[in-house]
Amino acid sequence: MQIHVENHDVETRLAQLGLEEDQLAQIVKRGYVAFASCTLNDPPLYPGFTAWATMVRALREYLLPEGWERCDDNNYSLVINPVGTLAIAVATGDGATGCKDAQPTTRSSKGPSTAEAVTSNQLQLDLGFPPVEVAVSSNEATSEEQRMTWILLVHRALGEVRCELSLPTSMGEDGRVDGWRERIILGAIPTDLDPLEVTPPSPPDQPDIDVDVKRRA
Repeated sequence: MQIHVENHDVETRLAQLGLEEDQLAQIVKRGYVAFASCTLNDPPLYPGFTAWATMVRALREYLLPEGWERCDDNNYSLVINPVGTLAIAVATGDGATGCKDAQPTTRSSKGPSTAEAVTSNQLQLDLGFPPVEVAVSSNEATSEEQRMTWILLVHRALGEVRCELSLPTSMGEDGRVDGWRERIILGAIPTDLDPLEVTPPSPPDQPDIDVDVKRRA
């Protein structure tokens, strides 16, 4: 398994995938803001769901203008790069998420669409196809079978949110993703202890807005 953790290494690898760490951090921050804005009066499942949905939306708002496409086939929400070689899903991870010396898993078991994506990833690797090396351009998109699906894995911990963009290759008997070919460790985002600054998408020539977030009782 390959792990990218040093700043330059992370920046270089993300650039090869057509991504930027600062933009991914903003996506994770927006998810946390949605989560922290919930109260005890919300249904128990809502905070986690709204955080996930907000990150999916933010990921698409970041990448669709760059030519990526949204996909919700079988209710599996992805964003796919212009040539079809790379897809990204969003999921909550366990406490090992964002820790280079630990092996993370998804916090909950996943359904058949995730299982198919993980199986496809491993099959391509077994056939000798490497993970996407560069953000190539082409007039012909690849088939779904040639696509590799990465997961933006996010974990809310005490005082911070840890996250990583990783390529899954196996699932345990409990249905949780538990094996990875490659992990790109993103910087931890502080929460609660200090105000959280979020830069929402703004129309051209409009100022960004900083939002201070404190969890409500």
